[in-house]
Amino acid sequence: MSTCYACQVERDDGGILTIDGLATAIGTTTRRIRSLQTLGLLPHPVLRGRTGVYDAGHRERLNAIMRLQEQGFSLESLGLLFDALDAGRSLASVLGIGALTVSAGGADTETDSAELYGFAELQPTGLGTPRGRALLSVVPTTVWDESEAS
Repeated sequence: MSTCYACQVERDDGGILTIDGLATAIGTTTRRIRSLQTLGLLPHPVLRGRTGVYDAGHRERLNAIMRLQEQGFSLESLGLLFDALDAGRSLASVLGIGALTVSAGGADTETDSAELYGFAELQPTGLGTPRGRALLSVVPTTVWDESEAS
């Protein structure tokens, strides 16, 4: 273990963090992390003795949650999306519609890809061939623009 003297948190060189280290690394609070765990959005840590440790998967998911919240997604909608992702379901099945297509130059091409909306890092890796279509190519339906407020 090494110590980060700037943030005064002990950190394992393997990317394993305590809740304080994870909160510091992401820029949030331990209370928010525990709240997201209670809501089922973030998995609970692995226990080493009496200490919970968080790995790169926890960090990636927490980063995704915070980024998507900033883009206007509610915690409830994130729960629905992450539950579907964990179950291997497609976006079309979550929405209850057929395959999503976008017309580009007169030809319909299936563009339900995560890269289209910047969610490529959330796609599961190493699972072999994907079942169904990519899930996280959702954009929020409304985003408040303060410049248009009266």
